[in-house]
Amino acid sequence: MRKRFFLALSCFLIVSAAAGAPQSTQKAPGTSLSPAQQAEAARISEAAKSALQSGDYAAAIQGFARLIQMAPAVAELHANLGVAYYWAGRPGDAVAPCRKALELNPRLTSARYFLGLSLAEAGACQEALPYLKSDYARVADLQLKRLMGTDAVRCAMTRDQPFQAVEYLGWLERDFQNDPDVLYLSTHVFSDLSTRASQRLLYTAPGSYQAHQLNAEALEIQGRLTDALAEYRKVLTMAPHLAGIHYRIGCLLLANERGPGALDAARKEFEEELEISRTDAGSEYELGEMDREARKWDSAIVHFGRAVSSEPDFVSALIGLGKSLVSGNRAGEAVAPLGKAVKLAPGDPVAHYQLSFAYRRVGREAEAQKELARYRELHEEQQRTSLAIRTAILGDISSPQTAEPPE
Repeated sequence: MRKRFFLALSCFLIVSAAAGAPQSTQKAPGTSLSPAQQAEAARISEAAKSALQSGDYAAAIQGFARLIQMAPAVAELHANLGVAYYWAGRPGDAVAPCRKALELNPRLTSARYFLGLSLAEAGACQEALPYLKSDYARVADLQLKRLMGTDAVRCAMTRDQPFQAVEYLGWLERDFQNDPDVLYLSTHVFSDLSTRASQRLLYTAPGSYQAHQLNAEALEIQGRLTDALAEYRKVLTMAPHLAGIHYRIGCLLLANERGPGALDAARKEFEEELEISRTDAGSEYELGEMDREARKWDSAIVHFGRAVSSEPDFVSALIGLGKSLVSGNRAGEAVAPLGKAVKLAPGDPVAHYQLSFAYRRVGREAEAQKELARYRELHEEQQRTSLAIRTAILGDISSPQTAEPPE
C-alpha cells in the first residue's frame, strides 16, 4: 500500500523554495515575489505539504502546480509535483515534472528516484532500468529501495532479461529477508523462468532425452506414474548412463503396490543407479529402507551408513541408521546418529521419538522422557496444522521415516 510510505518522504518536500527562499539554486527572470505573494506562496506551500502527508494527493497536486506557476524555475517544486503524482497512482503524469526538476537541478536525488519509479510503472521499462539499477544501492529509504527493487525485477522480466531479474531478486532477498511481497515475487519469477525454459526446450529439441525427462517429471507431479515410468525408460534408451534416472524409476516402482516383483525390480534400479553414481545417497537410503523392512539389520546398517557417508546431513538416513542399530541390538551406537538428526531437524517428531527409544534402551530414562515429551508436542502440532506435504516439485522424493519403534 503506497499510502503508508508518504511519511518517509518529508525529506523531499522542500516547498519553502516557492517563496524565493535561499534554498533555491536557480531563479528565472520575473519570479521575484511581493510580500503579499510570498505570504500566499507560503500558505499554499504549507497546505500542499499537509495534503501530501495526509494522503490528499489531488489537493497536493493542485497546490504544487500553483506554486510552480509562481516560481517555475525552482527544481524542488517540480520534484514535489512528481512525487504527488506518483503517490496518487499516476506515474505517467509524474514523469514530466521529475524530468523538469532534473533539468533544473541534475543533483536532485528525489526527482531522479521518482523518475525511475514512474517510468517503470508507466511501462517505459527500457528507460527506467538504468535509473533503478544505479539508484537501488544509493537510496537510504527502505520503502523506496523495496519499490525500486521490485520494479527492476518486473521490468527485467518484461524486457526478457531473466538473468538480470534474478540478480535484482538477489538484492531484494539480501535486503528484505522473509518479506512476504519479495517471496511472492520470487515465486512467480522463478515459476515463469521455469515455464519459459521448458517451453524453449520443448520447442527447440522436442525429441531430446531432456524433453522426455521434463515430460516424465511433469507426469510424476500429476500422479500419472505409469506414464512417467514409460517416459523415464525412454530417457534411458537415449542416455543409458544418465545419473538419477534409475533412482527415479525405483522410487516410482515403490510408489505403486509393493508386491515381491515390484520390490525386486526397484532394488535392481537402485543397484543400477549405484553402478552409474557410486555415492548416490538416495539409492543407498532406499536399499537400506528395503532391508530394514525385511529385518535385515546388518545390511540396512551398511546401506544407511553409506548414505550418511555421502550426505552427512541426510536426516532420514540418520534416523534409518539409528532405528536399524537399535533393532540390531546396537542401541549404544544409535544415539549418535539420532542425536545428530535431532540437531539437524529439531522440528522432526520422528527423530525425537527414535532418540527417546534409543535412550531408553541404554538406560538414560530422564533423557528418554524429555525426547518423548518433545515428540508428543511436535506430533500434535503436526496434526493440527496438517503438515503432510513431503515435497515441492520433485524435491526429496525418498520414503519418509515413521515413528514406529525399532524391532
